Amino acid sequence: MAVTLILPLGAPLGVGRIIAVDEDAGALRIRDLTTGVVYRVPGSVLPELGALPWRGRVEACTVEASAEGVVTELVLDANPVGAERRGAADALRGAQQAADDARDQAANWGGTDHRAHEMPERFW
Repeated sequence: MAVTLILPLGAPLGVGRIIAVDEDAGALRIRDLTTGVVYRVPGSVLPELGALPWRGRVEACTVEASAEGVVTELVLDANPVGAERRGAADALRGAQQAADDARDQAANWGGTDHRAHEMPERFW
């Protein structure tokens, strides 16, 4: 689910960063989980974001300075908290499938169906 946040402050967040969004004393708190930087924005400034807390990955970030001030536009791929657990389970299933495929390929190309060469008896 893509979410666009328009923040009335300069918040340069790199693409790919994971952020957590929750409420803190009536304000919206946006925390960069990589660096630990926290941005607080009055809740009345932002649109309704649905059920909080949630986490998201930054897909795009634009910081714009104008005569009125600085505005940051964040495009996020957002997940409700707990959804990343389902994502982790899917990733583990995918990793298990990849490991099984690699094992099958190794068996196919590695010659496991051949018997080992017998060493001839040595005599001196």
